Amino acid sequence: MKVHKDVWRLLEMDKVLSNFASNVRSNLGLQTLAHLAPSENLENLYQRQELLRAYRDYVDRNGDFPWTQNVDSVEDLLLSARKTGLLLGRELLSVRTLLLLAEKIKTALSSIKEEVPPFGVLLRKIRDFSQEMKALSVLDEDGNLFDSASPDLSRIRKSEDSVRQTIRARAQSIFSNPRFNSMLQEKILSYRQNRFTVLVRQEFASRFPGTIVDRSGSGNSVYMEPRSMADLNSRLVLLLRDEEEEKRRILSEITAQVLSRERAILDAEKVLGQIDLLYAVTTVMDKKKWKLPLLAEKPLFAFHSLLHPLLGEHGVPLSIECGRDFRILVVTGPNTGGKTVTLKAVGVGTILAWCGLPIPAEEGSFVGNLNAVYADIGDEQSIEQNLSTFSSHLKNIIHIIEEADSHSLVLLDELGAGTDPQEGAALGVALLDTMREKKCVTLATTHHNPIKRYALTTQYVETASMEFDAETLAPTYRLLMGIPGRSNALYIAERYGMPVDVLAKARLALKEQEVSVEDIITDLQERKAHLDTEQKQIEKARQELAVRREKFQEKEACFERQKEQILSQAEQKATSILVAAEEESRRMLRALDESAKSAVQRALHPKREKIREKRKELEKREEKRALLKMKSEGFHPEVGDTVKISGTDITGTIVTLKGKKAKVLAGAIRMEVPISTLTRASKPAREAMLPPSPKIVRPEGVPNSLMVRGMTVDEAMPLVEKYLDQAMRAGYGSVEIIHGRGEGILRREVHTLCAHLSYVENYRLGGPGEGGYGVTIITFKK
Repeated sequence: MKVHKDVWRLLEMDKVLSNFASNVRSNLGLQTLAHLAPSENLENLYQRQELLRAYRDYVDRNGDFPWTQNVDSVEDLLLSARKTGLLLGRELLSVRTLLLLAEKIKTALSSIKEEVPPFGVLLRKIRDFSQEMKALSVLDEDGNLFDSASPDLSRIRKSEDSVRQTIRARAQSIFSNPRFNSMLQEKILSYRQNRFTVLVRQEFASRFPGTIVDRSGSGNSVYMEPRSMADLNSRLVLLLRDEEEEKRRILSEITAQVLSRERAILDAEKVLGQIDLLYAVTTVMDKKKWKLPLLAEKPLFAFHSLLHPLLGEHGVPLSIECGRDFRILVVTGPNTGGKTVTLKAVGVGTILAWCGLPIPAEEGSFVGNLNAVYADIGDEQSIEQNLSTFSSHLKNIIHIIEEADSHSLVLLDELGAGTDPQEGAALGVALLDTMREKKCVTLATTHHNPIKRYALTTQYVETASMEFDAETLAPTYRLLMGIPGRSNALYIAERYGMPVDVLAKARLALKEQEVSVEDIITDLQERKAHLDTEQKQIEKARQELAVRREKFQEKEACFERQKEQILSQAEQKATSILVAAEEESRRMLRALDESAKSAVQRALHPKREKIREKRKELEKREEKRALLKMKSEGFHPEVGDTVKISGTDITGTIVTLKGKKAKVLAGAIRMEVPISTLTRASKPAREAMLPPSPKIVRPEGVPNSLMVRGMTVDEAMPLVEKYLDQAMRAGYGSVEIIHGRGEGILRREVHTLCAHLSYVENYRLGGPGEGGYGVTIITFKK
């Protein structure tokens, strides 16, 4: 679809799209939205809609795609690096953040590409970045290079550390020398002008063996480089220069590697931007109840309860159509009655639909195969129109006549305005007839009776009007399809007390043909009154059906809850059986002698793997069921709520809510998790008390912690069980098992073991400064 920038501006599309812009999570989404344009053809539009539907379906079933809050566009960074050949550490960190997120989304897309074909288009645009990620892994979380980034960097930094230690030793000898005690302002080693210095009182500057480097702020003392440190300082300066050169060399190499994949990186960035925009679109659909319209092969539109997005809740819904049974719709009505808003709402709805976005309308709305939107909309409410304004509209209309065809949507506001009423009406009729011959889908507004009469008497042309309340003398902003607007000027004048003889003269002055039009309109409005009565009866019947449907849905929901409860109980029982089976296998292994254990373990290993896979599958099902339950119950977490983190046994209290994240206090642990993973807890959270830190005396031969990180379950668990038995017998109050974070497999196995050991009082994950999720702290019974 083609939309000229002037039409885009007239319809205020940038303001309309701000509904989506306010819901994206990053600049990537904003950039994608800024470059969004209507689909080129109907096939491309179908693909956009299919992708959006696939995304919504995926999110409903699996939760949202992975996302990183600090991800940002790297396009400008790469453009700048093309000129300089160098990206700094923090800039390369931005590239790594983007590529890491791209890899996560690629993994998510790969798992469903067969069952959700629309995602295949996105998946193909994310290439393999394993080599680039390996190169970028030499950076820490602040964008600084690790010592291991290169052998030379490691050697230089070790030399720097050695020099600094020697400098500190020499400084300490100065501080401990009684000869210099009275000369020093403070016994502190300072770094000034790339030199290590000591602070010497001003009056002793000439006597202290060294060189003045800088003065203090007060002027009462000076920073001096002791003679004994001069050679070391000079060596350190050279080493620092060597370090900077080596860092620049490493960063230049990484930059070159990144730039060699610039096109692939930018393609991945576009996919992330598209994912972010899909997130914003689904958020708008959920919040504002906007719907995706149906698509038709023929050029038409049919909107049900369409609202102009910029009017919000204050707008009056419009049900309007054109292109199916008639090609031109002429809307009439009083000034400020809503005609122009109707025109703009149709234009906005059509362009949104062709951008592949939802529209503010009800289900069942249609948008057809339209190749362009043309519009001539302006403020023509005043009778006095100057020549320049009229000429501008004429140029615009001439352009529309030249460009529009049978698949174009044409929006014309106030036909015939801006010039002599008779000439304007004649020009308006001629223009509509031209649009009819070209078979354009046309929506026009007017005040002129000749144009109304043309609409009433011409094939493939229909009329509509903006309703006018005769009691309040005010427009209602409701659109009445098939009913032309009545001229209300004389009626309003009569209600306000215009003399009867003046009104009579005014009516006689009207041409006979125009009086006949008024009679037709009066007859049509009487028929409408009858149809309104019928409509009320239909509405009553519809409400009764809605009540019955609601009752049926309640019963269906009840059956669904019962089914989910039965499935949940069955899966919990299955989990218990699997845990019991694992425990029984461990008990049997403990009973065997050492010579038989290894053979049995090798035989049991495949079965254990299957059991673990089955347990993991059951946990995922339980987590998914919990998330679906949260959505169906409409659970909206608030500060102070007791919640459970899906996929874990952790229960805690919400401390703060910020954006899509929540901070949860579980015992002594304070953690930040996505709100989408929280479910309503069925049991109270533990009190947030920090555990005491007793002074532990380490018994001989038994350490106070065991490291099993990186081991398999079969390697680690016998060691853990043996260690816990020794540590308990050695008299420890508590010990640590360091299992690492990983996928949580070792953590779950350690927790399962602790739950079955009679001498274990309790166990918990490490708190702040204790290792977090990577450590389990176990307390023994006294």
